[in-house]
Formats: sequence, C-alpha cells, structure tokens
Amino acid sequence: MSSIPGKPPAVKLPPTVESGRELLVAELGRLLTIEETLTKLVLPELLLEVQDEGLRQAVNDHLGETRGHAGRVKEAFLALGVAPAGRPAYGLDGLRTEHSSAASKVVPGARAAVHCAAAMGTEHYEINAYEAAIRLAEALGGGDVERLLRANLEQEIAALQKLGQEADRLARLAVEERTVSV
Repeated sequence: MSSIPGKPPAVKLPPTVESGRELLVAELGRLLTIEETLTKLVLPELLLEVQDEGLRQAVNDHLGETRGHAGRVKEAFLALGVAPAGRPAYGLDGLRTEHSSAASKVVPGARAAVHCAAAMGTEHYEINAYEAAIRLAEALGGGDVERLLRANLEQEIAALQKLGQEADRLARLAVEERTVSV
C-alpha cells in the first residue's frame, strides 16, 4: 500500500458494498448526512446571510420540512432493521464550497440571487439522491422505505418549485435595478 498522500494504494481493496440492500443502506446514509447537514449547518447559515424577505421565508419553511426529512430517513433505516448512520455526501460539500466562493464575489444587493441559485442546486442534488434511493427500495420490494422516501421527495420537488419562483422574482428585480442604474 502507498503511504504517499494523494496516491492510491498499490493493493486494490475489495468493494465494501456487495448487494442492492447494502447499496440502499449506503444511499440512506448519504441522505441522512445531507438532511442533517442542511438542518444543523447549511440552512441556518443561509438564513443569517439572506436579506431578501421572500427568499428568507422560503428557506425558513424548508428548514422546518428538512427536520422532518431527517426523521423519515432515520425511520427508513429502522424499517430495514439497520441503525441510522450517516455516510459522506461529497456533492453537498462541493455545492457549499461553490456557493461560498460565488457569494463572496457578488455585490451585496445581488447576493440573494446567488443564495437562491445555491439553494436550487442543493434541491436538485437531494432530488437526485432520493430518486436513486427510491428506485433501489422499489427493486427490493418497496414497502415503508419507499413510502418514507417518496414523502421527502415530494416536499423536495415542491421546495424547488418555490425556489424557482423566488429565482424568477429576484431575476426581475436584478434586471429592473440594472435598467434603472444604466
């Protein structure tokens, strides 16, 4: 094995996920990390940054829903007879980095649009993760796991639609402001 940072080990390790059920448990772990990170860190931080009242309300509403999402993901674990445990969610880390980098380069008056775009990106990421997990759950016999995940997916889609409406409003404001200042 290599001890050089950044260099993969010389010996290939066997896969750690060997069945569809294990893959579903891994996806549930990623979803749990996503939902808990959003609840405890990302959405509260975003609420501190957002100045636009409409966007603030959309984010605050979704924060309440997201707390419920984490609970349903935990229920899905228990329905499989597995203790809830998070797994890495590298895509969320990337979205957070991208947002902080972009927001710092935008004048304060236009940051609401950046915050909204970041929130929409996160919703797309969550929707993708839920759709993948639902398909696995369905292939494994569905049941409670599929039902719990579908309930979260429906709320994620609704949140994305609400954010899309906010993005439209913020874009119109940005265009109006630019037109006035030209």
